[in-house]
Amino acid sequence: MDNTVALRDEITEAKIIEYLDAAGKTKDLLASEKKMFLNIAREFGLNPFKREIHITAYGEGTCRQCSIITGYEVYIKRAERTGKLDGWEIKTEGEGKELKAIVKIYRKDMKYPFVHEVYYIECVQTKKDGSINAIWAKQPRFMTKKVAIGQAFRLCFSDDLGGMPYEEAEMLQEERNVTEELPEQKGNPSRKTPRKTTPEQSQEISPAQEYEHLRKSAWSLIKELPAEEQPKWIDQCRGASADTLKQIIQAVEAYLYKHQQAAEEGEANPLTDECPKEKSAAQPEETSINEIY
Repeated sequence: MDNTVALRDEITEAKIIEYLDAAGKTKDLLASEKKMFLNIAREFGLNPFKREIHITAYGEGTCRQCSIITGYEVYIKRAERTGKLDGWEIKTEGEGKELKAIVKIYRKDMKYPFVHEVYYIECVQTKKDGSINAIWAKQPRFMTKKVAIGQAFRLCFSDDLGGMPYEEAEMLQEERNVTEELPEQKGNPSRKTPRKTTPEQSQEISPAQEYEHLRKSAWSLIKELPAEEQPKWIDQCRGASADTLKQIIQAVEAYLYKHQQAAEEGEANPLTDECPKEKSAAQPEETSINEIY
């Protein structure tokens, strides 16, 4: 954990803002997106100048898409810094839809190796028309390996890597709503052609419904955090895009899971500073979800 603290001190707010300015992203990001990127980069000590973390965003309103992504090499480097990694290997088996990647990780404090499998058919990225994404079609083994490495190291080193952003190969490319006016389309009405909707498509969940679901899910998880932890997450949720809410949900889930494990092992519960069997003496004041957003 000393390494994490040192990295966190090295990645200052000024350095992250400098990166966003240099990359020309400052003007393209919402305030909540910049704050989320800054907090994640600092919390995990991820240096954007070393391409350890980056952010992409496009669209507007409920069609806004924002992803905070890290490279799979970061997982390996962080595992090595724990001093617990005792080697790892990866291989692929099968062809086509039967292709799978198998990762085996050896830890010095574990008797048996940690083994994780990822199937190509379950992680391959496709376009809106169902055809395979170009990079996945060209390098199916490599892309499947990247997904497998990211998942395996996060699971095997959950205390150190839990809550970190996903590797880019794991981030599914969500469809853009073509009726939304994207930044590059402004002033060019001819490109804003509405999509025809079939009866089957009309039954699909709308972006607004999905966004409302994400809001409620984020709030439900935040309520499980200790009172002193809730304000910073609530603040990040205000005005957040759908993709940013997904990142928040992922981070809070990892936080809760980590401390739940500690409680089950009979340690004092870090969420309440009490023993697992004791009840909290005071409950935080109830807040309405509508007061957050």
